[in-house]
Amino acid sequence: MGLVAAIGSTYAQTLFHQDIFYGGVTAGGFSTGGGFGSGTLNLYIEPGSTIRKAYLFSYRIGYPPSVPITVNNVPYIFDTLNCIMTVSHTNPNAIPTKLYYYDITNDLNSSITSTFNITIPVQFDLPINWGWWTAFIYIEYENLSLSRVASTLWINDKDYFGNESYTMTGMNPVNNSNPIGLSLMLDRAIDYTYDGSIVTINSNILGVVGGSDSVNYLWGWGGAKGHFYYQNNTLFGLDDDTANATMNGSDALADISSYITNGANGYSLNIVHSNPNPSSGAPNWNLLFINAYTTPCDTFSTSIAADTVICKGDSVQLFASGGTNYYWLPTTGLSNPNVANPMASPDSTTLYIVRIENTPGCSRTEKVLVKVNEPPKINSNITPSVCGNDDGKITINATGSNPFQYSIGNGFQIGNTFLNLASGNYTITVLDSNGCSSDTTVFVPEINPVNALFTANPQTGTEPLFVDFNNQSSNANNFIWLVDNSIFSNASDTSYTFDSSGVYTVTLIAYNNLPQCADTFSLQIIVYDTLMVQIPNVFTPNNDGVNDVFSIKVEGAKEINADIFNRWGEIVYRYTTTIQESPATIYLWDGHTPAGVQVSDGVYFYLIQLTDMKDEIKTVNGTINVFR
Repeated sequence: MGLVAAIGSTYAQTLFHQDIFYGGVTAGGFSTGGGFGSGTLNLYIEPGSTIRKAYLFSYRIGYPPSVPITVNNVPYIFDTLNCIMTVSHTNPNAIPTKLYYYDITNDLNSSITSTFNITIPVQFDLPINWGWWTAFIYIEYENLSLSRVASTLWINDKDYFGNESYTMTGMNPVNNSNPIGLSLMLDRAIDYTYDGSIVTINSNILGVVGGSDSVNYLWGWGGAKGHFYYQNNTLFGLDDDTANATMNGSDALADISSYITNGANGYSLNIVHSNPNPSSGAPNWNLLFINAYTTPCDTFSTSIAADTVICKGDSVQLFASGGTNYYWLPTTGLSNPNVANPMASPDSTTLYIVRIENTPGCSRTEKVLVKVNEPPKINSNITPSVCGNDDGKITINATGSNPFQYSIGNGFQIGNTFLNLASGNYTITVLDSNGCSSDTTVFVPEINPVNALFTANPQTGTEPLFVDFNNQSSNANNFIWLVDNSIFSNASDTSYTFDSSGVYTVTLIAYNNLPQCADTFSLQIIVYDTLMVQIPNVFTPNNDGVNDVFSIKVEGAKEINADIFNRWGEIVYRYTTTIQESPATIYLWDGHTPAGVQVSDGVYFYLIQLTDMKDEIKTVNGTINVFR
């Protein structure tokens, strides 16, 4: 519980066990305080009795490993299923403190004895205070020759500050004309003068208890335990405990009948550390509070569902019978704590205790343990699927209760690997050996390693242009070749002849098995016209409208430079231009000098340079005759 709630809390103390039967109650404890060793605890069981209920309690400080507490050569190891209390302490080296129980009824019935040889084992290399230090034994023995007895056993539910107030409610009505026994099971008290605990009942101080009793005298810090038995309406002290109205030193037993009103069903208990500064880390451990007394209530029979196991997140219906009213604790996870058959949905293993009331005020308890198994935790490794191959992989790594079974929606299997998966979402289900399952959704991604690539040889040229295409694609097994979006081949390597000039886009679509697993790559092929020129050898610049100009026809050229020479090698005319279209007619010379002077008839020489589309230059020379 929280620290704030522990101070001045008015909550009822936690009821662990309550009963009414014919017989007796006995209890005691052994402690090494903070060490190890063996001792003998003597209780009392009336001869001819059977064991109605017997519990062994021990508590743990810090986080020591589990060790066996040995009782009459039987080792008992406490685990999480037996934990009934977790509290804090002002001393940081004493956190947490956990109380555990073990039902030893069957063990004791098989060999009934009132002598208990107890061993606390050596616990090596632990931080200060950590360890297991005690063994408390509580026994109800049934015997029809004895009077009716009522029993109530409480456990601490408060963090330790050195001033703990408890309110006990729900007891069977007490008959204070007979003794009402109160036995305290405390621990870790060096003495009762400086390190003791002041015990108060209903504002009446019973005394100061502390130190080791005669069972634990070999060890310091043993703490006081109230050793007793109760039968035939009489309280008897055992060891050094006395059945009077006070407590003192290691005597932690008292008859509190003079402090409780007849017919009362509870009382208040206050335990204050005698050190005025308990926050220093000195508060002692208050663990168990036991009442044995006489009640006007009669015995009655009850029953409860057997212990059960569920998976976290599931529910189970609890069943109790034998009463008219039901009070379940803890209320956590219960649909209704005041019915006989509540639905329980605890988040962790929980011991439910139900107080079953038969007639008004008369009750006994039953217990049912709901063990909550954690579902498996799932981690997964994903291998992507290669597009077109459906070769993705899921490897599931689960933690929890082995062995596991695995599913991705198509039935369970033992192996944790699923192969040949397409890209997509998969629901993983892991089922553990407890029947608990966990689900998670994973996505298998898809990778496309296809890389389309090719080379073209040549990539430019004049018509007709024959081009080889060398496929250099990777991770593909299907190919589509296109020229300007028209398919021309499905081969791996291919070729194509371009018959006319132009700029062409050649695209390769490469894919692995499926068209959607494609990659593309494109190159441009430039095809030029073939360079051709037609040159006459005569023209007649006489203005008759026929052959008046020296003209040539050109195809596949983009620039022309021409020089006209006379027979003495002198340039009479020079011409240059850029050609915008192909084919084209170029009008080179009209028979005049640049000054406009008409040349005389005769033979002239030309030198023509043509630049084609690839920037290559072709030179043409010859003669032209001028006639008028």
